[in-house]
Amino acid sequence: MNKIKFAPEVICILIFVLCSMVWSYSTRQQQQLDYQLSDLTILQTVLTQHKVQLLSANFSEQLHYDNFSQLQSQIESIVLNRSISPELQRLLNNYTQISLSYIQLVTMIKTSQRLLSNDNKVAHSQTSILLDTMKVQLFNFITSPSTSNKETAYALIRATAEKYNKQEKSQYLQLFKLHFLFILDNYESTADYRQQLMNMPVLAKILTSISAQHNKIETVQYNRYVSGFCSFMSIFFIFLIILKRQQYALKQTSNAYQNAAKVKTQFLANMSHEIRTPMTGIIGLLDICLKTKLNEEQQSYLEKVQFSANSLLTIINDILDFSKIESGQLVIENIPFEHHKLIDSLNVMLGHISEQKNIELIFDLDPQIPSIIRGDPVRLNQILLNLLSNAVKFTDVGHVILRSTLLKDNDNKSNTRILYQIEDTGIGLSAQEQTKLFKRFSQADESTTRKYGGSGLGLAISKLLVDNMSGDIEVESQAGKGSIFSITLPLIEQNNPSETQGVKQTLLNKKYQGIRLLLLEDNEVTQYVIFKMASYFAVDIDITSTVNEAKLLCQTNRYDMALIDWSLQGESGLDFVLDINQERYCPSFLVICSAYSKSYIQEHSTFDFNIHYLAKPLTLTSFSQVLELYLNPKKGTVVRASIIEKNPSNETQSPIINEDGQQQRILLVEDNKINQLIATRLLESLALFHYTVVTCKPRPK
Repeated sequence: MNKIKFAPEVICILIFVLCSMVWSYSTRQQQQLDYQLSDLTILQTVLTQHKVQLLSANFSEQLHYDNFSQLQSQIESIVLNRSISPELQRLLNNYTQISLSYIQLVTMIKTSQRLLSNDNKVAHSQTSILLDTMKVQLFNFITSPSTSNKETAYALIRATAEKYNKQEKSQYLQLFKLHFLFILDNYESTADYRQQLMNMPVLAKILTSISAQHNKIETVQYNRYVSGFCSFMSIFFIFLIILKRQQYALKQTSNAYQNAAKVKTQFLANMSHEIRTPMTGIIGLLDICLKTKLNEEQQSYLEKVQFSANSLLTIINDILDFSKIESGQLVIENIPFEHHKLIDSLNVMLGHISEQKNIELIFDLDPQIPSIIRGDPVRLNQILLNLLSNAVKFTDVGHVILRSTLLKDNDNKSNTRILYQIEDTGIGLSAQEQTKLFKRFSQADESTTRKYGGSGLGLAISKLLVDNMSGDIEVESQAGKGSIFSITLPLIEQNNPSETQGVKQTLLNKKYQGIRLLLLEDNEVTQYVIFKMASYFAVDIDITSTVNEAKLLCQTNRYDMALIDWSLQGESGLDFVLDINQERYCPSFLVICSAYSKSYIQEHSTFDFNIHYLAKPLTLTSFSQVLELYLNPKKGTVVRASIIEKNPSNETQSPIINEDGQQQRILLVEDNKINQLIATRLLESLALFHYTVVTCKPRPK
């Protein structure tokens, strides 16, 4: 199996070697053919010029022997030194022999013609006339070489010889006679030579050879291109095979990594479940123990254990979420949900913690945001909770504000987004510390881990979740001056939410218009936010920060409602309630505002009270519910506040009765014994329901 594993590479290499050899041979062969083609082309040109001069030699006055000799020399050198076909070489040899014979004969005839054309050197005038007659007849024969003209010329030469043979025997006459006869005897031979030269197929053969040479070159070029292409493709396939092998190896590695990630995720999920179960028992039992009678030292120890248990549970949840995100197993939902309910859940989880740290938690929400938006409510809640928890954790004095703003794109209405900003007055971040944000297992200052705790995964998880939800996250901060985290997410479902909100705004203005509200609140930011809410609902509002100022305003103005902060600077809002409870100027509808629960406030007050309660931070929803309750009080609700002396012995709560007059019942289904104990103790502490614990046996298979 290992021997044939690399068979594709071996085959490609063999093909490459073979094609390279063919390409090299074809390249050399093409060079030779190009060389031969060049010789044939030169031979064609030279032979054409040579033939033109040769055929015109008999008719021209002069013959350029130098040029003719040069052309003749080029032809002979090509014939002798170049590799041409034997047939063409034979034709060229015949052509050379005939052309030389022809040119020699023509040269001699022209020499005889020049001698005969000289002036007569005879004394007798009749002889001179006869010679002129012979010259004319010779010219007629040359211009028209017919048999009659030739016989006439022969007759003249014979007559001249008989008549003047005895009278005059000059050397000139003898030469004249010889040249005259030479021309008559050989002139027709020049025509025969010329005709042979014209009929010789040497030029046609050269053209045929050139055409055949072109065909050979095209064939060699085709072989060269094909072999070169095959060589390139073989190399390409070798690289492709190597890449495929690497890809296959990477795929195997990736699969192994994914399997390992799945195993790790499954392990973390199983371990998380196994850890969460006892952690739930620990936290639940701690809550029950803290409600029992404990001395101060025991109370302190158990509170520290409870804090450590909650921190450990948070770290476990962060590690599991981060592992799911990294392994790609976290699915982002896209479902409609109620925005105000999500904000209210943040209020429940963080309000009490911020109140314990004496930090004002404020929600400044844009009323233009639709009540129904679309996205993943669980992950959005996780993002906001992470950022708000960090803001509360790293803030010791001041406030934490959650702002939400509707960002509209006039050019593209479908691009409407929601901007969330979490602002705090905490420790802040330097520019160098900001570079460490959103990285796993890191905090801006490593020393904060000891002071504040945490796994360093909260911001990294938030960043990954925001990216998966097609959003953006940014931070602005200065060391010692707090931070602002900004998140932009596409969560708008309605096409034109502004119109819908505009209609709702008009209806609410008409519904709550005319209500006068007194706000007793010492935090300026909270004052501003509640003022915006009141303006949104068209409610008249007066704001004060002390109990005395509130009493003075009540004495001089009539108020329908009063929102009272429980924890003021140096005093309590219940002091104001106690002072004006029996006065005629007391507002008919009093509401205590606090992040602490109503039961906690009652537990820490010196008297019992029957009064409305509103959890901080206020939202548009909770504020509108209070206004609605004022306009349409439910049966059994408080119309006017009542103050009674506190009776420590009367702390039992009446059970809840259903419509049939029977006590309501709860079925508790839990397989863990510790969780059963915790749930039963919590139900016993409430004493509001009748409960039954049922232990079910497993169904037989």
